[in-house]
Amino acid sequence: MEEKYRAEIEKKRAESVNRAWKIISVFVVVFQLLMLILMAAKPGGPFKTQRRAIYCILYLTLFLVTGIAMILNRNFWRREKKNYHLYLHAELVYAAFICFWGCCITLNDQLGGNDLSVFTYMMLSVAALGFLEPVKAGVIFMAAFVFLNICLPGIQTIENNIFSNIINSFSIAGISTAISYSLYRNKVIVTKQEVTIRKQYEEITRVNEILSHQAMVDELTDMNNRRYMEWFIGEKIKKLEEESGTISCMMLDIDYFKQFNDRYGHIAGDVCLKKIAEIIRGCCQDNDVAAIRFGGEEFFICLFRWDRDEAVEMAETIRERIAECRFKINGEEEGAVTISIGVYTWHGEGKVQMDDLVCLSDKALYQAKKNGRNRVEVLP
Repeated sequence: MEEKYRAEIEKKRAESVNRAWKIISVFVVVFQLLMLILMAAKPGGPFKTQRRAIYCILYLTLFLVTGIAMILNRNFWRREKKNYHLYLHAELVYAAFICFWGCCITLNDQLGGNDLSVFTYMMLSVAALGFLEPVKAGVIFMAAFVFLNICLPGIQTIENNIFSNIINSFSIAGISTAISYSLYRNKVIVTKQEVTIRKQYEEITRVNEILSHQAMVDELTDMNNRRYMEWFIGEKIKKLEEESGTISCMMLDIDYFKQFNDRYGHIAGDVCLKKIAEIIRGCCQDNDVAAIRFGGEEFFICLFRWDRDEAVEMAETIRERIAECRFKINGEEEGAVTISIGVYTWHGEGKVQMDDLVCLSDKALYQAKKNGRNRVEVLP
């Protein structure tokens, strides 16, 4: 078994064993209790003969061991942290006990001239319900076969039955081992497929999230981009049209950014864009505010349910913070970079499109640049 699948396979095996155990354990306890009652009700009581006493001791032993196992099993599955490896070891011990118990019942049956029925159904039940590892299952079943046939010759009441008992018990042990191997192999194959499919799904989901993020977010500034504007902001505008709520918009443009790039280089220009984007994001923490990098040195901000005065106040705050900021170029502080901002407010009359808001905000920005830059202008 590959190590990467071991933990998952152990977990699945433990869960399968637990599902079967919930039913089988109740049946075992009830059946043993019933047998004890029947033995006690027989004339002479449960200890009238040695053979009857052995049956009673074996029934009582299985009743007690299974009852304790039920309590331990319940406590295990109530834990937050589960050691499935230890659980399967405990299940292996119980399976070995069941096989040994079946051998003892069969030996007692032989005293009365009965066949290998109990040995047969106990071995096959363990094989079918235990989900044991093939090698360990083979060791348990073959050990049971050896134990049974070592003890049988001394207690058999039917002559010339030794050979048939050896052949039959060996066949049962072999079939039980084959059943265990088949069920275990199927469980391993199915679990590997489930793990592979789940990991593929998780990887596809992760890649889709990355692609979705990349499609909606500007890589340089880590701000949302125009695709985000068309999708998210566009949907919000439609909702506000129904409510007749106000929408204020800003178009921001870095003053003389081309000259900044020519003087300091594109790397310094990228640093400048990142810093300005950081300032804008810091001012746009409200849930009703969406800021994007519109393109190049331009940024666009949409403020839902904000009136014109509130939008102008925010625009002035952004402009002042950027003007106060000093940019380090090649490790040295240089002069400030300024920004021009155009503001437009839609008051909820009629219909409005995203393109209309962008166009009108851009007109206000043009006025800010025309009137000297480093200022906020509002479109009437």
